[in-house]
Amino acid sequence: MNFRKFTADLKSNTRFLREFLAAQKGKNQMKRKTILSLVGASALIFLSWKSFANTYLEEVKVDNQFIQTYQSREGIWIVPGKVKESLEDLYHKFGTSEREVRLLNGIHDSGKIQNSEPVFFPYNANYTRNLLLEDKGREIFTSDARELVWPLSFKYSRVTSRLGRRWNALHAGVDIACPNGSVVIAAADGVVTDSKRDGGYGLRVVLSHPQINGIQTLYAHNSLLFVKQGDKVKKGQVLALSGNTGHTTGPHVHFEVRYQNVVLNPEHYLPPFLADKESQVAIAKETIQQ
Repeated sequence: MNFRKFTADLKSNTRFLREFLAAQKGKNQMKRKTILSLVGASALIFLSWKSFANTYLEEVKVDNQFIQTYQSREGIWIVPGKVKESLEDLYHKFGTSEREVRLLNGIHDSGKIQNSEPVFFPYNANYTRNLLLEDKGREIFTSDARELVWPLSFKYSRVTSRLGRRWNALHAGVDIACPNGSVVIAAADGVVTDSKRDGGYGLRVVLSHPQINGIQTLYAHNSLLFVKQGDKVKKGQVLALSGNTGHTTGPHVHFEVRYQNVVLNPEHYLPPFLADKESQVAIAKETIQQ
């Protein structure tokens, strides 16, 4: 190949291309801008939709009677005086230590671990593994982070009273009948603002949810409270065991939603309550592979 001729042809073709593009520039400028605008807008819509579709959907592990959570640890709540095992036996059984239990429960070294108060005992990896092998893992559901979940399992429970007037007074929430000692869970991520006995509410817990417009949720008539003021909790985490404390006509959970102390309808923030046990289907269950 003649290198000089090749170079000359290349330069000639380059000049022609430049002149052609210059001539077409005016004609195509608006067309290119339109195409780019459309492409950009389409990409923005796609990315916005994708972000919207994926940002809020989350997987929620729902604590049960076998595996519970506190301070991001897996374990179990126990009232030491109500079981046969000694504290030392419990430490050995769950693969933990007195120091670890004191640290998680905020009990100072000089303080006594009370037999009459609930204590959280963390599991070691081997104990958790054995529970999963026995098919006692928690169920996993999908949930929108901006919405609440019901504070009780649908199984063995039913809504008996809703928001509205009842007995010539305002009934400020929903009542969910359930067996005594049912696991009561957090309806959303939040912070415990109060946890105590409160008149007609009996033993009740109040959570604040800054990520859901600052609303509060309330869980009343419990038999046992596990969390304390200032605790951070996750959606699906056990808060208490249901009961019959305060002014009640039977064991149930009274559930309220409030905003700046104004009563809201809880069912506006919740999926439909489906009483039969197959209505809410877990997408998965904890297994040994996880």
